[in-house]
Amino acid sequence: MRAGLRELGYIEGHTVILEERWAAGDLERLPALAAELVQLPVDVIVASGASAVRAARGATRVVPIVIAGAADPVAEGLVTSLAHPGGNVTGLAVLASFEVEGKRLELLHAAVPTTKRVGVVLDSTSRLDPAPLREAARALGLTLLFSAEAATPDDFQSAFAFMINNGADALYAPETPVNARHRDLIVALAAQHRLLAIYASRDFVEAGGLMAYGPSFAALFRRAATYVDKILQGAQPADLPVEQPTHFELVINLKTAHALGFALPPTLLFQADEVMC
Repeated sequence: MRAGLRELGYIEGHTVILEERWAAGDLERLPALAAELVQLPVDVIVASGASAVRAARGATRVVPIVIAGAADPVAEGLVTSLAHPGGNVTGLAVLASFEVEGKRLELLHAAVPTTKRVGVVLDSTSRLDPAPLREAARALGLTLLFSAEAATPDDFQSAFAFMINNGADALYAPETPVNARHRDLIVALAAQHRLLAIYASRDFVEAGGLMAYGPSFAALFRRAATYVDKILQGAQPADLPVEQPTHFELVINLKTAHALGFALPPTLLFQADEVMC
């Protein structure tokens, strides 16, 4: 986002001041952090993820809020519609769709065509719409195994045990706050059980996961800078349609593939935006 603001002519510390607050994965801290920003006061709040946006919206219905990626702001009740957000929230959404969910399952199937049963790691904050995923699975002849909602390390251990006991040979972990917080554990459990795994963001691959397909959050934050600029120039959030990402990246960790004994097809590697060795 800093890079995006610089491109738009802003000079940090002179023409714009950034006040950063991080919850470090502790979602319960978000409301207090949002209230703190409102009390400063700030002119715009940028928040990533539905939980952070909800906390910001709970703290103010006046200060403009820019979403730097949230799963479904309409379903979450953060905006009225994508075209006409209403209220003080707008930005960039990351909607689950048949095309995106289908692509993730296609990539799993392309990596190891014998894949039949895919475990889906849910968590206590997940509001994943299973319909696009189920539709995509049916088209590929795959069976989905939805785990019970997890919140603690023990819950994730139980979720993996359930999936393994029911014959899962692959794994999909959606991008959710709790999954992100327990990223290292999920990646370790996938390796322990030698599961072919795909994730929704590159953070999991950087943590040692096999592969990820999803929007670039760096690009989302960079694009969020344009919303900040428009709002600072006088635009109202209610008049700025919510955008969806246009570029999705495939990132593969070849070292992990070798460690797990997966010989990924060259055609799959060729599709990757980045291969980590």
